[in-house]
Amino acid sequence: MPRISGPVSSGGSPAESDTWKELLRGLVRLELKRGCQDDAAVGGFARLALATVEGSCTRAQRVAEHGVSNELRSLLVDYQFLPKRERADRCSALLALLDSSTPSTAGSPLQGSAPAMCATPSPKPVFDSMNALLEVLEEPVSTLWGVGPRVQEVMGKLGVASIADLLQHAPKGYLDLRYPTELSRESLGQMVLIKARLQSVTEIRRKVLLVKATARDPGGRVLHLVWFNNRFVRSRLQAGHDYDFYGRLENSFEGAQLMQPAFEESGTPAAQLHMNRIVPLYHLTSGVTQKGLRSHMWRAAGRIPSVAAEYLPRDVASRFQLPDLAWSYRSLHFPTDEYEAEKARGRFAFDSLFLFELRVLMRRHVEQDVLGTPFDLPAGTVERYVRILPFVPTASQTAAMRDIEGDVRRPRQMHRLLHGDVGSGKTAVAGYAAYAAKVAGYQSAVLSPTEILAEQTGRVLEELLAPVGVRVATLTGGMTKSQRRGILSAVATGEVDCLVGTHAILEEGVAFERLGLSVVDEQHRFGVAQRVALGTKGKQPHSLVMSATPIPRTLALTIYGDLDISELLEKPPGRFPIQTHLLTATKRDSAYAMVRKEIAQGRQAFVVVPAIDPASDEGEGTASVEETMKELTEGSLKGLRIASLHGRMKSSEKEATMDAFRLGSLDALIATTVVEVGVDVPNASVMVIEDAERFGLATLHQLRGRVGRGSSVSHCMLIQGNVTPDGTERLQVLVNSDDGFQIAEEDLKLRGPGDILGTVQHGYDVPLFGSTALLSYRDLSTLPEIRKAASELLEHDPALGTPEHMDLARMLSLRYPASKPGMEDN
Repeated sequence: MPRISGPVSSGGSPAESDTWKELLRGLVRLELKRGCQDDAAVGGFARLALATVEGSCTRAQRVAEHGVSNELRSLLVDYQFLPKRERADRCSALLALLDSSTPSTAGSPLQGSAPAMCATPSPKPVFDSMNALLEVLEEPVSTLWGVGPRVQEVMGKLGVASIADLLQHAPKGYLDLRYPTELSRESLGQMVLIKARLQSVTEIRRKVLLVKATARDPGGRVLHLVWFNNRFVRSRLQAGHDYDFYGRLENSFEGAQLMQPAFEESGTPAAQLHMNRIVPLYHLTSGVTQKGLRSHMWRAAGRIPSVAAEYLPRDVASRFQLPDLAWSYRSLHFPTDEYEAEKARGRFAFDSLFLFELRVLMRRHVEQDVLGTPFDLPAGTVERYVRILPFVPTASQTAAMRDIEGDVRRPRQMHRLLHGDVGSGKTAVAGYAAYAAKVAGYQSAVLSPTEILAEQTGRVLEELLAPVGVRVATLTGGMTKSQRRGILSAVATGEVDCLVGTHAILEEGVAFERLGLSVVDEQHRFGVAQRVALGTKGKQPHSLVMSATPIPRTLALTIYGDLDISELLEKPPGRFPIQTHLLTATKRDSAYAMVRKEIAQGRQAFVVVPAIDPASDEGEGTASVEETMKELTEGSLKGLRIASLHGRMKSSEKEATMDAFRLGSLDALIATTVVEVGVDVPNASVMVIEDAERFGLATLHQLRGRVGRGSSVSHCMLIQGNVTPDGTERLQVLVNSDDGFQIAEEDLKLRGPGDILGTVQHGYDVPLFGSTALLSYRDLSTLPEIRKAASELLEHDPALGTPEHMDLARMLSLRYPASKPGMEDN
C-alpha cells in the first residue's frame, strides 16, 4: 500500500486556498485505510499532517484559519502516543472538522496581502543529502541483497526491521587486523594475522573430519593449519594461492600452528572486508554469523550518500562539535583508525540521548494537558491514613503521600513515579493512594509482575487498609473459575475498592465500576501496551508507577523525565543493616554453617542459584536448583526442612511453597531469581547466593533485600564461583555499601551504562537509548546539557512541525516508531 513521502503543501492563487485541506483529507483517509498505524506518510502520519497544518504556512495564514488550525493541531499533537482505537476516533474527528470548516473567500481581509493558506516552502538544493539518507534508513532491511525471508526473520531477533535498525546495531568491539604478523616466538599465544602461500591441503576422514594444510609466509617460514569438522574448508583452499589467516599462534610438535583459523584469499573483496582493516564485531543471535552480519552492514553502509548529511539543527551540531551523520554511520562500522571509531561512537551516543530527551519532553508536554478526574479529598486525609499505620512512616514516605494528594486533587491526570531502594516502603505509600481513591469514591488497581508479588502485595494492602474500610481483593491467573467469577463480580459492582493482580487484571472480562487510580509495580517489567491497557479500564485514571531498580539519581531524572518523581530516601526505622560477605567456592562450608546457625536460632534462609537444572543455558558448572537441592539435603543442610522455588512450577505450587515458608513450616528455600522482587518474610535472616558473579549488581542488591526485614541482624553470603579480578572488584561494591543508588553509580563506572539501561529498557516498545553498547560512563555526564538543548528546541517548536525540523522529526520517528517487528512489548 502506498505511503506519502514528502511534505504536503500548496500555494499560489486564492482559488487554491483550500488545496491543503484536500491534501490533508487524502492523508487522513489513507491513514484510516492503513489501519491507523501512524505510517500513512514516511516519518509518520501525525508529523506530516501537523507540518501540513502549520509548518508550511505563513503567520498571516495561521491567523486567518486560527480556530480550524488550532483544533486540527490539538487532534494531531499526541496522535503517535494513542492506542489504535483512539487513533481511529481522531481520524474521524479530523475529517469532520475539515468538512465543516469554511473555505477562504474572495472577501477575506487577507486577500491580496497574503498567499493562499499554505505557501510552498523555500526550495531545497537539487540534491538533498539528508533526505536521501533518510530514504535509505527508512527502507526495510529486506531491500538489501542477500536478505531473504529467512535472514529477515533472524534479523528480527536482533530488533532489526529497517536499514536504520541495522546500522544502529553498533559494534560491541573491533579487531585491528591492519598489520600482518611475522612467524616468531614472540607471537606465540597471541591472536595474529598471517599472510602465507598455501603449499598443501589434506582431508582426513576418521571419527571426526580433519583438514590439515601447510603454508609458507613471505620469509619462507612454515605454518601448519588445522580445522576440525568443517566440510567447507577443503573446497575453499587451493595450493599455490595466497591467503590471510587469523587465529591463535601455537607451538605444536610439527612447529608453528594455527588451530581453526579464519581465512580469506588475499587481495579479494572478502579479504578487504573481513581482514586487513579494523574489523567490527557484533552481538549475534542464533542463525547469523559475524561474517554474514558484517557483509550486510557493508552493503547498508554502501547505500549511504558519500556527501555530508545532517538532521540536527546547525546550532546543536556545532554546540556539541559533532561530525555529520553520513560520515558517522560509515566510520562507526568501518573506521580507518581508532580515532574515527571513537568519534563516530560519540556521535551516536549523543543521538541516542538527544532523541530520547526529545521523546520524553514531548510526551511530558502531551501528558500535562491530559484531563483527569479530580479527587475530592477532605483536609487531613494523609494524617488519617498515617494514624492507622502500624509504624511511623519516614519523612520521605510522608512527603510522597503529600505529592500524590496534590496530584490527584487537580483536574489533570497524575503521572508519578515512586522510586525507592529495596525495603524503603513503597507499598505503604501505594496504600495511601488506594485509600485516597476510596475516600473520593473511586476504585484502584495494582498491577504486579509476578503472582508471588501480587499475593504478597494484596495481603499487605489488606492488612494496612482494612482499618479504614478499603476492601482489597487479589486476582491471579492461577485462581479457580469460581474464585475468579466472584472477584470479577465484586469489582464490577464496586464491592471491591482495590484490585491487586498480575496480567490477569488486563483481560477483557475485568470491568471496574469506577476506576480512578492505576498503580504499576516494578514498571520496567511491563510493556507499554500493558500499562496503557490498565489505563483504559477507567476514564483517564490517575497513574502511579513504582520502581526499586537502583539507578543513579541524575540518570533517573532523565530516564523518567516524562514523570513527576517522588523518591524514598530512607528505610523504615528499626531495621539493621545487612552484613554482606564475599567468599570463594572453597569457603562454601562456612556459608552453610552460618545458615545452620541462624536456623538453629529459629530463623530462616534463602539459597539463590542462577539456573533451574544442569541443562540450562547458564553454562556448564553453573549452580542449579536441582543439583543444589540434592547436594544440600544430603550434606550441609541434611535434616532441615527445605523446598525449592522456580519459574517452571505451577502457580498453585509456588503459592503453596511460599505460604509454607512464610508460615515457618520450612527452614530454607532454594530458589532462582523468582524471589528477586517483593518477597517479604521478616523471619528470613540469611541468604546464600551461589555463583554470584553471574548476576548483575542490581539483581544482587534486589535479592539481598529479601533478608534484613525483621528485628535481627541479617547476613548475605556471596559465593564467587569463577574468581577474576574484575569480578571481585564488582562484587566488593555490594560488600561496601547497602545503598542501591550508590551501588548503581559504582556499577555504572565499572561496567558502563549497558546493564543498567538494559534493565530499564526492558518493557518498552523499543529500546530507549538504541544500542546501549554505544554509551560510556562519560557520555552520561553530558545529559543535563543535552536535556537543556532538547528543551530549548521544543520551546520554539513543540511538535517539530516546522520545515527546518522535518528531518529531525523523521529521525525521531525512525528511532521510536509506533511498533517495530522483533521488538514487541514484553
